[in-house]
Amino acid sequence: MSIRRYLVLILISVITLVIFIATIEGYKASMVKAGHLFDMQLSSFADTLINLEPQKNNITVSNKDTLAFQLWRNKQLVSKSSNAPNQAISVFKEGFSEQNFNAKRWRVFSLQKNNTWIIVAQLLKPRFELAEKVILSAVTPIILTIPLLSLIISLIISYGLKPLQQLKTQLTQKGINDLSTINVVQAGTELQPIIDTLNRVLSQLDSAYEREKRFASDAAHELRTPLSVLKINAHNLQYEIGNDNLLLNNLITSVERMAHIVEQILKLNQTNPEQFSQQMQKMSLTPIVQQVIAQLYPEISMRKQTIEFIDGHIEIYGNEFCIVTLVQNLIANASKYTPIGGRILVSTKQYQQEFILQIEDSGPGIVESEINKVFDRFYRIGGDCNNSSVVGCGLGLAIVKHIVILHQAKIRLLRSTRLHGLKVTISFPCSLTHHHKEQNNNDKEVKAIHE
Repeated sequence: MSIRRYLVLILISVITLVIFIATIEGYKASMVKAGHLFDMQLSSFADTLINLEPQKNNITVSNKDTLAFQLWRNKQLVSKSSNAPNQAISVFKEGFSEQNFNAKRWRVFSLQKNNTWIIVAQLLKPRFELAEKVILSAVTPIILTIPLLSLIISLIISYGLKPLQQLKTQLTQKGINDLSTINVVQAGTELQPIIDTLNRVLSQLDSAYEREKRFASDAAHELRTPLSVLKINAHNLQYEIGNDNLLLNNLITSVERMAHIVEQILKLNQTNPEQFSQQMQKMSLTPIVQQVIAQLYPEISMRKQTIEFIDGHIEIYGNEFCIVTLVQNLIANASKYTPIGGRILVSTKQYQQEFILQIEDSGPGIVESEINKVFDRFYRIGGDCNNSSVVGCGLGLAIVKHIVILHQAKIRLLRSTRLHGLKVTISFPCSLTHHHKEQNNNDKEVKAIHE
């Protein structure tokens, strides 16, 4: 429930309750005052009659007349109205009382003068009806104004919450890279500290992103260049000393692993959602896979492996750099962990409402107990001391999973039925057709099934 609706409902409920209680109390007070007024009229009527002393025994009155009287002298009935009984309406005692006659309830007043008694009576029902009409006439306008009052309160609250609505609108309309400050007109003393805090956080985030971008740019130059020089010098030293020096070979392996880690970390930084969302486009997977195979073919050829590409001519909507990185990591992993002379099969196809990319190899595959761990950063099967003789850092599949989530795709690790090694299946949704579509940022577990 919105704050505006909550405040309107609470205020209207409180006002209605107060009006109801005030109406009840006013009704009670008005009935008492109306009763006093009618009693005064009844008393005046008795004074008039006792001074006139009507002589006619039976005075005809209308059947609808709400007044009745009796005149007694020496406790003998001298005169009465036609709607009064022959017996005394009440006991001979001065004052007010309530009596029943003619099957009705009456308010009775008795007055004595010398040996003469006058007893006057007034129906109670008309007294109550008249009092209720007076009270309702006074209360009805107040009740009828409650809807108008609700509208006025709603407008006032809406105006009071307008700065909050402006804040909501500005935050909703902000893009993923929009870290500009928020400006709300007439924010008020309650909302201004929140806006100041948000602006301070946005400013800090903007500075952090700028530092991250500068770091990526600087790291690309400051780390790649010396590592390249180090690799060249190490290979030159190997040429001078020979290939049989164990310490030198370990040094070359460590330098290659460090260079690989740097490249993977830079790729992981370049696949962040901020850069990803700005570079979405429709693309064909065919030239991307062909390009990656061409780049990695020298290494594949050195290992005397064969690679085959079955092209399904599919197009997806995504970030080209991310897709290239994904295909590179998957094919490179397939080549690294496939034995010399093995096979690699890459295929693309459309199945129902999904575009499928598959990379299969004839390697050892991944045991079921390791499937949920291989997507963790820096995790390698067997640890850093594994006997695969493969340079790696445990970031390849973590980057793949990150890219898959960015594209709202699914990844599965299966056992290849054709090559009997690992089969990586990535399913891209056909419905992802616009780069402004809302990203699925839920921390969903990646499905990993071992066939």
